[in-house]
Amino acid sequence: MRPPYRKCAPDFVKYNPSCRGIKNAGAPFSSCHNQAARTSCVRFSIKGNEMSITALLNDNQKNAVTHTDGPLLILAGAGSGKTRVITHRIAYLVNKKGVHPSAIFAVTFTNKATEEMKKRITSLIGPGGNSVFIKTFHAASVYILRRYGEPVGVLPSFTVYDTSDQASIVRDILLDMRLDPKKIRPESIVSKISEVKDRAELIDGIDPGLLFRKNLPYDFKEIYDRYHEGLTKANALDFNDLLIKTVRLLRSHPETLQKLQRQWSHFMIDEYQDTNFAQYLIAKHLAAASRNICVVGDDDQSIYSWRGADIRNILDFEKDYGDANVITLETNYRSTRPILDAASSVIRNNLKRKEKDLVSDRGDGEPVVWCRANNEYGEAEYVVSTIISLKHREGISNGDFAIFYRTNAQSRVFEDRLRKENIPYRVVGGMKFYERKEVKDVLAYMKFIANPMDQVSLKRIINTPARGIGKVAIDKIRATAAKENLPEWVVIRDDHLGDKPPKGLIEFKTAMIAAMDLAREIPGLRLSDFAGRLLELSGYVKALEDEDTSDSRSRLENISELINGIYDYETSLSDAGLDQFLQDISLYTSEENPDGGAETSGGLVTLMTVHNAKGLEFPVVFLTGMEEDIFPHKLSSDTEEGLEEERRLCYVGITRGMERVYLTSADLRRTFNEVYQKEPSRFIFEISPETLETVTYCANGYQSGGRGRYEEKKKVYNESHIVPDNGSGEIEEEPSERDDSGGPGESKFRVRDSVMHPKYGVGRVLQIEGSGDNLKLTILFGRSSKTFLEKYTPLEKA
Repeated sequence: MRPPYRKCAPDFVKYNPSCRGIKNAGAPFSSCHNQAARTSCVRFSIKGNEMSITALLNDNQKNAVTHTDGPLLILAGAGSGKTRVITHRIAYLVNKKGVHPSAIFAVTFTNKATEEMKKRITSLIGPGGNSVFIKTFHAASVYILRRYGEPVGVLPSFTVYDTSDQASIVRDILLDMRLDPKKIRPESIVSKISEVKDRAELIDGIDPGLLFRKNLPYDFKEIYDRYHEGLTKANALDFNDLLIKTVRLLRSHPETLQKLQRQWSHFMIDEYQDTNFAQYLIAKHLAAASRNICVVGDDDQSIYSWRGADIRNILDFEKDYGDANVITLETNYRSTRPILDAASSVIRNNLKRKEKDLVSDRGDGEPVVWCRANNEYGEAEYVVSTIISLKHREGISNGDFAIFYRTNAQSRVFEDRLRKENIPYRVVGGMKFYERKEVKDVLAYMKFIANPMDQVSLKRIINTPARGIGKVAIDKIRATAAKENLPEWVVIRDDHLGDKPPKGLIEFKTAMIAAMDLAREIPGLRLSDFAGRLLELSGYVKALEDEDTSDSRSRLENISELINGIYDYETSLSDAGLDQFLQDISLYTSEENPDGGAETSGGLVTLMTVHNAKGLEFPVVFLTGMEEDIFPHKLSSDTEEGLEEERRLCYVGITRGMERVYLTSADLRRTFNEVYQKEPSRFIFEISPETLETVTYCANGYQSGGRGRYEEKKKVYNESHIVPDNGSGEIEEEPSERDDSGGPGESKFRVRDSVMHPKYGVGRVLQIEGSGDNLKLTILFGRSSKTFLEKYTPLEKA
């Protein structure tokens, strides 16, 4: 049975309608599981003066709240009540230490977090809470620059430009330089400008405009310099400038700095592990006089280096402040012990971290499960069948489930399976797979080839990717079509535009005629192969490859996953044709589902990347795609720093789980119509054996139709009864307690043993099978595995 949620003691219940579940009467408040409910209890208690601010805190939380003088680092482990400590510390400063609310400077990273913090503080100390300076770093910078920014060239009436405003400036610059903004995406240049500012704008002796000199079809320095001229003329700042200008002001104008230091005496910085260099400097300058700086964060959850965050800020806090106190919050109120044990055993493999050991306030629970599926469809089937099973068996609601993935492209198979089972879902922090621009672009190409009279699809693809077909040319096509009463494609195909059509239009016509000829070979030509050839002819994939940004790489992954979906479709239908596919995909994507409608009372299953999951929690979490080159990602695992960040990301994913966590991987995965053998993620093997159970799940063939079967379930590294297919997708457990080292004549090694091979070096035993002369060992060396007959292989324990 599902362990019940716990609730406050009875004398708090009437003030706690948001608590769930049952707990024995008289239980202490500190055991309350529901954080929102705990907050409401605190609000009642403090405003009613029935207990002190610190009475409801554990010892370490109390120490953090009451330490008010000098530099303080609060290492707040996952689920340890970080926000509660921050808000209670502010309340303590005001109510117990007599600090005026307006003298407190508190910053965090999102507007949502600041609003929540304001509400909690006002609930704790009353209307005076509105005087506490609580903002994001960017909003704090706006406040400072509007009042004091003129010495660094910032007029009080400045405008803050968002990314679309920035792209507009760059677009005009490209036109002035006689470059085509349709071929060189302004958004890509804006991304590079932001990266440069994060990396070099505040470092003396480096010209930021020179950082991107190589392998670009344009002069980046000229664009960079012109961009800033454009901002100055418009009296505008971008988001990076807000921070940079503030740092320059604080550095170069001591009288302004002193005014601000007199205004604020106590500084609190939330999510300190996510600060970049400029934010670090702002906090350091402002707090230099009083030295009453308290930073709160968790180095194990530093996962944003790709947008400028520098983990050294939190790791080196004690170097910056030699007299700093450090308090570690290690009691976790979110997750059960097995979940925390699994997360801790992974993160301990990082070298650059602060030591901490999370302890669960919730006690024991279900072990973490690793499902090793035969392919991505088996992975999706396992996840969704587990959701169905838990819903039926334990009454868990859709809203209690979350499916995490490393990259957005992985969502497709889960979305398809959820739709198949009529389970409503939502995609957080992104669009549903078939709503993504690049997916709609490719489908528009296919629709146009199937029906050249489709003017909506033609409009979408004619200049996608950019071919230099401008508005004038498109207007001429439409006018000619209207005048001669012809479809627009016929106007293009039969040269009705005169002697000198744009070069890009000629290339488009040639490519589409070739694609239409190719389409006639279907079904002799596989539909997925046709789609791949169509993308080559259109130049769509090449344009994304040439762009070479994180955004373009993500789009390429989505296109690859669409091709996989087409392959899946044609595998399930022997005579799959283009028309039939487009009809089915249109019906499929227009079905009412996911966002409401049929099943709103039980909520929606949540799908999101692991990055977007930070700060959230769910009773049941699936961490999917746990394979080498996916998680850890191939672009991040080549350096020690990159690998450690991937491991922190895995830690974040696991610690989102409250009651159950499932890790899933696939032995085979299809990418751009090629099937690749995948190795399980190294992070799985870093989890202690006592914490993990393993399941092997096989889909019925290499497509997602029908139910699969569980082949075995076992406590990891102990042998188990092989479970025959019972036709339901359910697990029939019959575990054996035999030691996997076996008896006489069996292997002298155990699974997970480190072994030395004379040629391949040190490896780890993944699997032992067979017996006698046929006893085989599968061993992982680095990122690849090899299988040996033990009798003929000189292996030693390492």
